[in-house]
Amino acid sequence: MLSVNFVYLGSALAFVGDLSYGRDTIRGLVQPNRVSWLLWGIATTLVGTAEIRQGVGLQWILSFAIGLGDLLIFSLSFLRPHGVWRLGKFDIACGVASALGLVVWVLTANDTFALTAFIAADALASIPTLTKSWTAPQSESLSAYATAAASGLLTLATVKVWSSGAVAFPIWIASINLVLIFLIRTKIGTRLRTEPTELA
Repeated sequence: MLSVNFVYLGSALAFVGDLSYGRDTIRGLVQPNRVSWLLWGIATTLVGTAEIRQGVGLQWILSFAIGLGDLLIFSLSFLRPHGVWRLGKFDIACGVASALGLVVWVLTANDTFALTAFIAADALASIPTLTKSWTAPQSESLSAYATAAASGLLTLATVKVWSSGAVAFPIWIASINLVLIFLIRTKIGTRLRTEPTELA
């Protein structure tokens, strides 16, 4: 088990990764999906607030670092309005469903149900970027996802008493970002679409 102070390192890594992604956004090297980044930012910031109330320890710092970084990327995307991913009906539908999930999460009094609602909301917010990473991995950058995954694992290693409130968010952050890294790094979606069909 690592010292809880490693949460600071993990949080700093996550924010630096978001800064790198934000820089690439301004340069037009990536095309962020605003639905995902906005809702990720709102969700993780709310999680940080909930973690403080639950007294889970310094792990809340990771939530705030990621949330603020996500909102920064969303904001920077407006500096290059023609360099963002064009939103379709599917993206908007995922965004609406995610927002409803966040409302349920905020309003519910049951901690377990609230946690489930949050993860569902965050997963729905991830679908547009997961889809984009499958169909157009060249429009993405590994920086934010790699540092977020590393910070999630690092923060998880600092948890002394494992409870759903303390470990659910780091596990989710590490898992979803590892999936995004795999899709972007391997370009498996585009490879599968372009591979010639073998004749029998």
